[in-house]
Amino acid sequence: MIFEIEEIPEGGLNFDVLEGKEHFGIDQTDCALTDAVKVRGKLTKIEREVCFSGDLEAPLLVTCTRCLKPFPLQVISKVQVHFIPRAKESSPGSEVEIKETDIEKELYEEDRVDLHGPIRDQILLDVPLIRLCQKDCKGICSECGNDRNSDPCECENDGQIDPRFAVLQKLKEKLK
Repeated sequence: MIFEIEEIPEGGLNFDVLEGKEHFGIDQTDCALTDAVKVRGKLTKIEREVCFSGDLEAPLLVTCTRCLKPFPLQVISKVQVHFIPRAKESSPGSEVEIKETDIEKELYEEDRVDLHGPIRDQILLDVPLIRLCQKDCKGICSECGNDRNSDPCECENDGQIDPRFAVLQKLKEKLK
């Protein structure tokens, strides 16, 4: 998904691309792309600046936060990126002031915009921090390590309060 700026027509460039998962580098043990990423959108050019607005669909395999089992997660998201040309630096090590609006912009070089980075970032931003395989996932037993969803355990401490928090339990009962 690298586009030459000179090839973007005056009215913009609409495209629909299925890009291989290897181009995005999302391959961790708890979150990995399982198939190609579908990107639809439009590139528009205003002088030397390029704007992209579109949608993405990415199939992921993520690990449940409670039971640690992998499950599929489909990320469907809107993407907007504003590319500006990289300014020629006057000297290495010189200070550059960054404004708040600069955070929302991507830089490009050699008259080409590369959508791989912004698409990858958007996919990772849309993955929830707490990932649950099902709404009522019971997780893993802290005593025996069994998955409570498929193999309920008979541990004695089930439902008991940690002795370190017993004081808080007494306080809660007093406040009732």
